[in-house]
Amino acid sequence: MRKLYAAAAAGVTVTALGFTGAGAAGAASTVPQSAGPLIYTTSQAGYVTGGGRLFRFVATTVVVPYLQFQAGNNGSAEVVLGSRVGPPATLRVAAGGGTGSISYVWSSGTEFHTGHLYGVAPAPGDLLRLSVYYDRLGHDFFTATDTTQGVTQTARVDVVPVIYTAAEAAGVIDNATVAAPKTDTRLWAFSGTRVTTYTGVHGTLLGPWTTDQVIDTTTGTSAGAVVISSPVLWNNGQNFGVWLRTTA
Repeated sequence: MRKLYAAAAAGVTVTALGFTGAGAAGAASTVPQSAGPLIYTTSQAGYVTGGGRLFRFVATTVVVPYLQFQAGNNGSAEVVLGSRVGPPATLRVAAGGGTGSISYVWSSGTEFHTGHLYGVAPAPGDLLRLSVYYDRLGHDFFTATDTTQGVTQTARVDVVPVIYTAAEAAGVIDNATVAAPKTDTRLWAFSGTRVTTYTGVHGTLLGPWTTDQVIDTTTGTSAGAVVISSPVLWNNGQNFGVWLRTTA
């Protein structure tokens, strides 16, 4: 995770490539050329901001998907405030939803902790707003709002002093359990993604800052086969989908 955020913070500007998907939403495309370099992982696909900025807030809305028949093809969606030198603050929801499906992770400085927002139990098809906010006074706030059911919950935790140098929205999957689908399959739909800097500058995944596309491959490098990817960033950098590829 720190390697990913360090790469995002580097802020090198190059053209990002796209990957073929199924249907109009997954059609071959490229993200705008203001984006930074591709970042390869073995678990995540989405977008992460960087470019030397400091970030205090990230939020996105996801459609909670129904569970895939192949259990290993499920996963989670997450928003993250990350740091090159410190632990990230992560809020995620598992595919299929339900009680206990929303969890958050933070660090007290000596170890990582995990909590759950049991008061929000989204059903498949619900619109769920996820956000992480850092008040710069030693507190992280994790909020989940099920706009379909009209329910919201926030957890406040104490964290060690940290400088968040990246904000991320992404889908996550376990490569070890994935089974390649017969056709490219959309796992997650993200929309309305918003980001705020320490100085109060508001924007989307496309800035005003450098943004990198994150791609999950079998090797975590460009040489590996694509497992999940998010090649199309639209609505001025607010929306994208996470697709499970036939090459998984």
